[in-house]
Amino acid sequence: MVANQAEALRKAIENLIDAKLHDAMSRPGGLDRLLAHRRTGVASFDIRQAERKLQESIAETLAPAEADYAH
Repeated sequence: MVANQAEALRKAIENLIDAKLHDAMSRPGGLDRLLAHRRTGVASFDIRQAERKLQESIAETLAPAEADYAH
């Protein structure tokens, strides 16, 4: 179970890194877009999707711990 959760988190982190690198390198002004994202939170669709997947993976990983804590 823990190995599966760790693998899901690793993949989600890698996908986010890949999305940001692709965005930065594929079009002119990519680094400026990444800096703007850090300041404002506005990002391309691919980056938002990767961030959402990472958030879901984190929530799934923490859900069993939160359930155990509630009891």
